[in-house]
Amino acid sequence: MRVLFVTWPAAAHLFPAVPLAWALQAAGHQVRVVSHPALAPAVTSAGLTAVPLGDAATLPEPLGAGRPVPAETAERLARLTEALDLTGRDRQLWAYHRDFLLPAARDFQPESARPADPHPALDALVGFCTAWQPDLVLWDPTMPAAAVAAEVVGAAHARFLWGPDFFGWAGERHAAAAERLGAAAVGEDPLTAMVRPMAERHGLPVTDALRYGRWSVDPLLDRLRLPTRQRTVRMRWVPYTGSGVLPDWLREPPARPRVAITLGASVRAWSTESALLTNRVLEMVDGLDVEVVATLDASQRAQAERIPDNVRTVDYVPLTELLPTCTAVIHHGGHGTLCAALAHRLPQLVVMDPRAPMEAPMTGRFLALSGAGTGVRADTRSGEVLREGLRRLITEPSFRSAADGLYQDLLAAPGPAETVPVLERLTRHGRRRNAAPPAPPAPAATSAARLGGTP
Repeated sequence: MRVLFVTWPAAAHLFPAVPLAWALQAAGHQVRVVSHPALAPAVTSAGLTAVPLGDAATLPEPLGAGRPVPAETAERLARLTEALDLTGRDRQLWAYHRDFLLPAARDFQPESARPADPHPALDALVGFCTAWQPDLVLWDPTMPAAAVAAEVVGAAHARFLWGPDFFGWAGERHAAAAERLGAAAVGEDPLTAMVRPMAERHGLPVTDALRYGRWSVDPLLDRLRLPTRQRTVRMRWVPYTGSGVLPDWLREPPARPRVAITLGASVRAWSTESALLTNRVLEMVDGLDVEVVATLDASQRAQAERIPDNVRTVDYVPLTELLPTCTAVIHHGGHGTLCAALAHRLPQLVVMDPRAPMEAPMTGRFLALSGAGTGVRADTRSGEVLREGLRRLITEPSFRSAADGLYQDLLAAPGPAETVPVLERLTRHGRRRNAAPPAPPAPAATSAARLGGTP
C-alpha cells in the first residue's frame, strides 16, 4: 500500500515517526513524507522520500509560538481559558496547548480563513493525494489539513502522536464546558475553527475524524498519556535522533561517569534566548567528578559565561549513540529526549526555563512521580543546589531502578514492525476508493506540481 506521512516541519515532530516509516518500507509498502521544504534534508537523511509541501516562497513560514497572535484570537482564547475554569495540572496542560500547539497548527491552518480564501497547504496536499492516491495518511496532530485531503481522495487516515494527545484532551474539556455553560459562552473549539473552512471548501462535514483522525498511533508510555476517549493503536517508542558520524572519543568507554546535556532541537530553533538554561546546566556540573558531554551549538556556546573543565561541547551527536555510554542525562524536558533516555534506562533531570517551558513541567512531574528523576526551574535554584540533586541522581540506586521499571513498561508495547499488520488491517477497512467524490473546491484548482514535482 501507499503510505503518506504529513508532519509539521520540526525534527521533534518527524523523528518519532521514522521507525514506523522504516517498518512500513521493510514490509514492502511505499512511503513518502510531506512537509515544508525546510524539513526535506532531515527526511532524506533518515532514508525516506521527501515531498516538499509546495514552494517555500508561497507557504507560511513555520513560526509556531513565535508568530504574533492576532488580537481577536488572543481575546477569544482568553475568554475560553476563563470558561474552562481549569486548575492545577489541567491549567498547565491547557497553557501548553494554547501557547505552543495551537500556534503551530495556525501556521498552516489559520483560524480566520474562509472556505474561498487561499489555502496553500491544503490545496497542495489535496493535489498530491489526488495524483498519488495514498491508501493511508498518517498525519501530525497539528496538520488536520492532511485529514481533509485524505477524506477527499477516500484514503484511510490517522494521527501519529509524538507527545500526549493535547488536542483530544482539550477538545473534550471544551465540549464539557460547552455542555455546562452553553455553546455561546465558550465559543467554537479552536481546532474546529481551523478545520471548518477547509472542510467546507471540499463539501465535507466537520467530524471528529477531521479533528482527531479515524484513530491515532500512540507510541507513548501508558503513564504519559492524557485521558481521552480517542481510539488509539499502541506502539513502542523506538528512539531515532538523527544520523551522524561516530566521533573517535565516543568509541572508548568513559573513565568517569558520563552525563549528557542536551537542550533539544526545539530550543535551538524556536527559543531566541537560552542563556539562562545554558548557564544553569553548565553551573550544575561544574566541579563534579563526572565527564560531561554537552550538545550546544555555536549560539549556545556564545551565551555560556564559562564552560567547566569537565565539559566537552559538541554541536551535534546522535543521542542514540551518546546515551548508551551515559549514567544520567540533563535536558529541557522534550518528549523526544525523555523517551530516548527511557529507552536507555537513564535517570533524568529536567531543567525548565520558565519563559519557554514547553513540555518541561509535564515531563519533570512525570519523572518525579515515577522516581526516575526530577524537574527543576532554572531561575529558582542555585547551581550548588542543582549540583547536589544531580549528585544524588548519579549515586543513589533508586533512580536507576525506577528507570529500569519504565524501560520494562516501554517494552510491553508492540514494536513498529508488529504495528504494521494492524495498520494494514485498519487501512483495508478505512479506505473509500469507490465513494462518491465530494464537491469540488472553490475557487482555486489544485495540482500535484504545487508539491514540488510529479508523483
